[in-house]
Amino acid sequence: MSYRVKMLLPLVGMFVLGCVVVAAVTREGREIKQPLPQSLDDLAKVRLVEVRDAGGQIVLGGSFTMATKKNGDVEGEATLAATGVDTDAVGKAEVEVSTRNGNVEKELEVEVSNLAPGATFSLFIDGQQAAVITTNPRGHAELEMTNRPTD
Repeated sequence: MSYRVKMLLPLVGMFVLGCVVVAAVTREGREIKQPLPQSLDDLAKVRLVEVRDAGGQIVLGGSFTMATKKNGDVEGEATLAATGVDTDAVGKAEVEVSTRNGNVEKELEVEVSNLAPGATFSLFIDGQQAAVITTNPRGHAELEMTNRPTD
């Protein structure tokens, strides 16, 4: 399986799951696609997404609204609202599960803004930590994880 870097720019931060880097953010906030962790194997059933600060406080949170398309694909969106820890923080999360040529393709995208610049946050999906993110100097970060190879 191979992966392709979208932009080759100096890195500001990385998304880490355990000891495995799952995504990295460039200085401009662009992201690198990375493998979807096994803990997120059933994206069609996810409900809750939270972004927590280094102290474990929930900074952003939201619930996925899921929809099944006529072709059987499942898509979900969650608006991430500030909890009061960082009142101007905003974000969104999207999931997509589709079948192409007999292969089930899964993708999770998360984008956050107005967080503390250069700070580390944990992404939780349904109560399980999925990644650690570091914001760029503008307090922005994007994460895209997928089970399909990138080219």
